[in-house]
Amino acid sequence: MIRLLLVDDQQLVRAGLARIFDGEPDVKIVGECADGDEVMGAVTRCAPDVVLMDVRMKRLDGAEATRLLRARPGAPPVLVLTMFDDPEVVAAALAAGAAGFVLKDAPGEEIIQATRAVAAGKGWLDPAVTPHVLRAYRTAFRPRPAPSGSLSDRERQVLELIGTGATNPEIAARLHIAEGTVKTHIGSIFTKLGLRDRAAAVIYALRHTP
Repeated sequence: MIRLLLVDDQQLVRAGLARIFDGEPDVKIVGECADGDEVMGAVTRCAPDVVLMDVRMKRLDGAEATRLLRARPGAPPVLVLTMFDDPEVVAAALAAGAAGFVLKDAPGEEIIQATRAVAAGKGWLDPAVTPHVLRAYRTAFRPRPAPSGSLSDRERQVLELIGTGATNPEIAARLHIAEGTVKTHIGSIFTKLGLRDRAAAVIYALRHTP
């Protein structure tokens, strides 16, 4: 049984969500909140498995409520209800630790599926909102100095090419150096930036290089 907490400042929206889940044998609505500042208390009282949270509320928005909740040990995951015109709030909710995003006007079955996925420890991203969330994610992260060490000019060039998805042979050809030299530069980049693998290097390059 999935214990669900509904959070939205519009009573009609909460009633509509309740109707969506009515009759689902594996979901039980254990509480409702009319604003984000009620979430912590409701979680303590109701012990939900998932919090279905609106982003725009009058006293405390969903992003800040999510951040406060996720800072609590053993906190339930948060599935955020969003609209296309909420890019800044979506970015904040993403950084706060939201487990998924679903559109407010999505079909009821999709909202149910998203809730089940998040309850099972998975993420959920509505296909229609994916470009908006990705844009918000990129906007939320600003370039920062390298955490340790300083890259040489050649290492920066290699890192930039890694960010484009170039392979080691392609990097070697572009920079007119041996492939073994590329591997040496990559090893140095990993060490200086504290990166575990190439995927991490791609992400770092996308965030920190022009």
